[in-house]
Amino acid sequence: MQEYYIAVDGDNVGSHLEYFAITNKVDALRNFSKKFNSAMDWFKKELVKSFDADVVFYGGDNLLASTSSEMFAVELLDGLRVEFSKHTESTLSIGLGETPQQAYLALKLAKTNGKNAIREFRELLNG
Repeated sequence: MQEYYIAVDGDNVGSHLEYFAITNKVDALRNFSKKFNSAMDWFKKELVKSFDADVVFYGGDNLLASTSSEMFAVELLDGLRVEFSKHTESTLSIGLGETPQQAYLALKLAKTNGKNAIREFRELLNG
């Protein structure tokens, strides 16, 4: 059975937080933080429920999980990514690999290639 690591990072979260702090928009900062944290909690629970995922790390706008679920499908994961953006004003970039390192490198590919996407490590191997 294939094991997958799923690396997740919120897009432009730091920029939003910095803007609200610099402009003294405390209520906007509080609301953004509350919505984003709630959406990340939802996303984490959905990963566990949909893929029987094991959450390795979860904090802030980052998450690393693994799954060996035969039900794993990139299309279903992409649906969760899209649904996440409906819960908050933010998007997610996701990287997939057979190891945490591969998932992280795939995440970096997603982040440097427009964000708001899922990328797989094998894309790096295929050029």
